[in-house]
Amino acid sequence: MALNGDNALAVGALISSEDLGERVAAILADAGMQEEDAARMSALLVFAQESGIDSHGIAHLPSYVSGIASGSLKARPAMRMEGIFRAAAVLDADCAPGVLAGLQACDEAVVRARQCGAAIIAVRNSAHFGAASAFAEYLASQGMVGLILSNASATVAPRGAKTPLFGTNPIAAGFPDPNGSPLLIDFATTAGSRGRIRKAAVDGTAIPLDWALDKNGLPTSDAKVALTGTMQALGGEKGTILPLLVELLCVALSGGHPGSEVLVPQEGSNRPRGVSHLFVAMDARAFGGVEAVGSRISLISALIENTIPVDANHPPRMPGARGAALRQKARREGIRLSSTVVAALLEARNSVDQMKKSVSPEEEFPK
Repeated sequence: MALNGDNALAVGALISSEDLGERVAAILADAGMQEEDAARMSALLVFAQESGIDSHGIAHLPSYVSGIASGSLKARPAMRMEGIFRAAAVLDADCAPGVLAGLQACDEAVVRARQCGAAIIAVRNSAHFGAASAFAEYLASQGMVGLILSNASATVAPRGAKTPLFGTNPIAAGFPDPNGSPLLIDFATTAGSRGRIRKAAVDGTAIPLDWALDKNGLPTSDAKVALTGTMQALGGEKGTILPLLVELLCVALSGGHPGSEVLVPQEGSNRPRGVSHLFVAMDARAFGGVEAVGSRISLISALIENTIPVDANHPPRMPGARGAALRQKARREGIRLSSTVVAALLEARNSVDQMKKSVSPEEEFPK
């Protein structure tokens, strides 16, 4: 399958990050986004593909386009900052695509952290923001130690309950490196991510038995069954505190919606999605500078990597090592297109074409 006869986008083909990014940006711009916003958003989606996080990258492009078309997302939101303190504020994202809202929050956090040493930006009225590690990488590239949290639609039940109240509620962190290779940590507070379960359901593959429960509260390896049940939190009983902690920080500080009120994207729905995030930027200069922070991280990394392994074929390694290796390879050799990515590009392009047909030349796309 190729995109409208474009052999460069055939399943299994290799494409450069730059080429793929330009194509995604063109789709977003044609959907009504400003070109600069489209380019920045595209870069973060491509970052996910480079990192091997297929479930949080271009696979979401159709939902962004359909959201703009229906009005649940705004292509050109009027985001505004609220608050009286320089080092802490709230961003009302005005139903922006989550990637855009996250970038705006990061920009604000970096400017304020450079003045105050650290800054916290809570975000409300946002949407799914893709791979949290993309924001961690961006903050680290600006000389910041970054911490990113987000709530999500309810898929996890509190301990001892059947009704889901919390989402996969990811946590990510980024640590700057003087050599340009930041340490990135990114994990869902559930045993598996909702996006990967959706991808497994589409691909027809099984999921690990400890990722989800069926409607009866029993473990299942069937991805389609898992989507009708609940997710399992990391770490058993104590692990259920993690999604709660993220929920409290994101919702209580931003004034946003709890996970039970966050909407899953639905075709044609114009209801705002209501996701909340939290971004923390700490200027490395406040802690000795990037060189000093980087050397301490290198020390810890060496201690972990030089630990005697249980299995010599699988030695200990720092979190994010696999993603970093995949990014290097993708940027050197190109990204191999999966059927999921090609289908997402085709669906998004077709949706944009339909939007153009339904709007007169005098009208603009939804803002």
